[in-house]
Amino acid sequence: MKIAACIAVLLLLSCPGYPQRAGGDRESGDIAIVVNSSNPTENLSVAEVRRILLGERMFWAGNVQIKLVLRERGAKEREQVLSRLLKMNDEAFDGHWRAKVFRGEAPGEPLAVTTTAQVTQYVTRLPGAIAFMPVKNRSSELKIVKLEGKLPSETGYILR
Repeated sequence: MKIAACIAVLLLLSCPGYPQRAGGDRESGDIAIVVNSSNPTENLSVAEVRRILLGERMFWAGNVQIKLVLRERGAKEREQVLSRLLKMNDEAFDGHWRAKVFRGEAPGEPLAVTTTAQVTQYVTRLPGAIAFMPVKNRSSELKIVKLEGKLPSETGYILR
């Protein structure tokens, strides 16, 4: 009897229509734009995020330097951000930044880290940091910035 009950619960939890958590299972693949909790930014346009990713916008309001942190090459959230927002792959993005540094237009390439825990540590400690991470991995210490007025859980959010 206990085995049958356990199997029934497991089957129910694995059903596609069964909500896994408050936002539904859809948000598991959503990538959030996160900043330090002291950053007053609430919303960014796609154009603004592109400018940040390409190193064309280097300061937040109040003259705080933007520190871009990304996951390492091959990470799902990095690939998703580069392809959806810049229409670039890793090679094109890295080439863009190498050329920018070579021309003296940037002091260095964006920081690349290997884990979401490192993303959290970096963004928590640096007021100007901005990063992209799966919503399900976001620490409550980080602030999610809306993209085009939408949060990751909302219909029409671009980074799905």
